[in-house]
Amino acid sequence: MDQKQELLTIFMEECAEASIEASKIIRFNKGYQLLESEIGDVMCMIQMIEEAGMISMDSVLACADAKREKLKQWSNLDA
Repeated sequence: MDQKQELLTIFMEECAEASIEASKIIRFNKGYQLLESEIGDVMCMIQMIEEAGMISMDSVLACADAKREKLKQWSNLDA
């Protein structure tokens, strides 16, 4: 496994762990401390993927802005 494959694999694992923690908050009315930790792990991997030249944070942030606009239209969230 090369470095890019390893980065993507760990990124996938961290995303899954964050997803599981969010589910536990809903199911068991848990606090948010472990979710913060898991999101921190995901953010670390995003930073490392950017440092490896695999993504551009400018593009990621533009996509995040576009998602926020979609949420305004298609969800009940105060985006």
